[in-house]
Amino acid sequence: MKITTKKLEIFFVIVYFVIAVFCLSFFGTKCFIGSVLGVLIGIVDWYIIKFMSIRWLKKGSYSFFENSFRYVIVGVGIWVLFEMKLDIVGIVAGLSVVPLSIMIASVIALINKKNISI
Repeated sequence: MKITTKKLEIFFVIVYFVIAVFCLSFFGTKCFIGSVLGVLIGIVDWYIIKFMSIRWLKKGSYSFFENSFRYVIVGVGIWVLFEMKLDIVGIVAGLSVVPLSIMIASVIALINKKNISI
């Protein structure tokens, strides 16, 4: 299986719905709202990275200022979520969607490439 950005974005949706159902079932509405807003910050971060990586490849150089700006945007977003007094479990779960999806896609690709059976 070749990992593409489209497949990763589909994984984002699948992993998010699993996390959202878990949050809503076990922790309640505040956790669910925290996961919704957390995943929005994660998706915004994903699209900023995607945009910046295309520019890096075209320019052939890395911009420390642009990357620092991305960290500031994500940091302010997380700070706003904590100030809204939402459930921390939901916020962390929402922010974890992108890394979890990338790890799941990588493991699936590795298993398919090596024909490993688990």
